[in-house]
Amino acid sequence: MQNRRSFLKGLGGAATVAALAPNVLSQRRPKRCVVIGAGLAGLAAAYKLKTAGWQVTVLEARDRIGGRVFSHKDQQTGLICELGAEWVGESHERIKALCKDFNIPLQKHQFEDFLLRDGRVYRPGEWSFSPQAKTAFDKMIAGYEKLTVAQKTRLDRTDWWNHLEKIGFSPDDLRLRDLMDSTDFGESIRHVSAFAALAEYAESSPKNEMDYKMTGGNARLVEEFVKRIGWGNITFLRRVDSIKQRRGSVIVECSKDGFTLDEIEVSPREVFRLTADAVICTAPIQSLLKIKFDPPLPAVQRNAAEQLVYSRISKNSVVYSDRFWKDENFSMVSDTSSHFYFHSTQSQQGKEGILTAYAVGEKADVLSSQSDERRMRKIATDITALDDDAPKKARRIISYAWQRDPFTDGAYALYKPGQWFGIRPILQRPHGKVLFAGEHIADWQGFMEGAIETGEAAAEALIK
Repeated sequence: MQNRRSFLKGLGGAATVAALAPNVLSQRRPKRCVVIGAGLAGLAAAYKLKTAGWQVTVLEARDRIGGRVFSHKDQQTGLICELGAEWVGESHERIKALCKDFNIPLQKHQFEDFLLRDGRVYRPGEWSFSPQAKTAFDKMIAGYEKLTVAQKTRLDRTDWWNHLEKIGFSPDDLRLRDLMDSTDFGESIRHVSAFAALAEYAESSPKNEMDYKMTGGNARLVEEFVKRIGWGNITFLRRVDSIKQRRGSVIVECSKDGFTLDEIEVSPREVFRLTADAVICTAPIQSLLKIKFDPPLPAVQRNAAEQLVYSRISKNSVVYSDRFWKDENFSMVSDTSSHFYFHSTQSQQGKEGILTAYAVGEKADVLSSQSDERRMRKIATDITALDDDAPKKARRIISYAWQRDPFTDGAYALYKPGQWFGIRPILQRPHGKVLFAGEHIADWQGFMEGAIETGEAAAEALIK
C-alpha cells in the first residue's frame, strides 16, 4: 500500500536530503547535540544519538519529563489513568519494539462502543450507520490505495464532513460520524482535512490503533528512556529563548535556571548558553514560535508554523465507587458534554474504577472553565441513563485541559483542509543545523509512535 509516509517521501524526500547534505552531514560528523524537549520525540532522538556515541543535552521547559505522556496514579486506590497519550496501536511497530527491549509489558486495551444519544443508551450491535453510509464508507476505504496524487491533493482541500456528505452520508449519519471522529481529531470533522481523515482510517487497525497500553502506565517508557540517556543529561526549567548558528556551531540560549535529576537538591545553574554541532527541536509549535532563530526561519516556514493549530481536548478521569458499567472493555460515544467515555482501569484490580470522559472543542473549553466539583457532577450526571446513581458514586476527578497547557496550547496538531500537503512538508524542513521532530510532523497526529519515529529520524540524519 502506498501510505502517507511513502507518498510524502516521493514529494519531498530528495529535497530534504539535499537540504541536509551541506549543513549537517559533514565529513567531520558532529558529536554534540542539544535536544529541545523531553517528550518522547526528544527522548527518542537523544537515546539514538547517545547510543551512536554523541554527547547530548536535553533542555526541558517543564519541571517534569514526558511532555504529553502524563500518567497519573490515584493515591487512594493505586489505579492508573493517562492524562495525556493513551494508546499503542497494532501497527505501531517501533514503540512495540522499544517496549520489548525495555521489558515493558503491553496489555490489550480495546473497547466495544456503546452509544448514548438523546438520553438513551444503545449497546454494541444495537446502533450503526445507515446501509447507504456503510456501503459508501467501505467503497471509499477499498479505493484508498488506488488514489492518485491529484486525487489525494483534491481531498486535502475539502473537509471530512463535506466529503462524507458528498459520497452519500445522510444528515443523521454525519452527526453520528462527527461524534465518533471528533475524538480522534479533537475538533469537529468540519475542520479536518478529508485526506488526513481518510488516510488515518484506511491505514489504521480495526480498532483505529486503540489496541494496547503499557502495564503500569505509559510513563514507564519515558522513564526507561531517561535511564539510558542519563539523568544528568536532562536539564529542567530551561525555556529556550534563541538559537543562533555561527561558523559551523549552534548556540542555544535559555532564560531560566534549572536543575538536573541527579542533583540531590534543586539548585540554580550558571550555564545559560550551550554550544553544539546541531540541534534537534521537538518543541510544540506554539513554543517553537517563541524561539528567536538567528538566522531567522525562512518566511514560508514561519508562516506555516503560524497557520498550524492544536486541538482542544480536556480529559476528565472520574473515580467511581464501583464499576457500574460492568464490561471491562466498556466505552461509549456520547452526545453529552463529553463525546467519548472509556474505562481507563481496564484489567486493573479493584472495586473502584476510573471512567475517563473525553471532551473536545468548545465543550472542552466549557468544562475546563468549571471547578473540579462542578465538572465532576456534570460529567457524572450526563451518564445517568447508564446508571441513575452515577453522580452518587463519583468520588473524585483528575482533569487536564491540554488547550490550557502553557507549552502546547492544545493536545495535538490539527491539519485543516489544504494543510496536509500545504504546510506539513514545509514544517519538516531542517533549518541549517537545526532539525525538527514531534508528533505535529508525524504520519499521524496524537500518537506516541509518531513522536518517536520523527525523533529517531532526526537523529539518524545527524548520525549518517
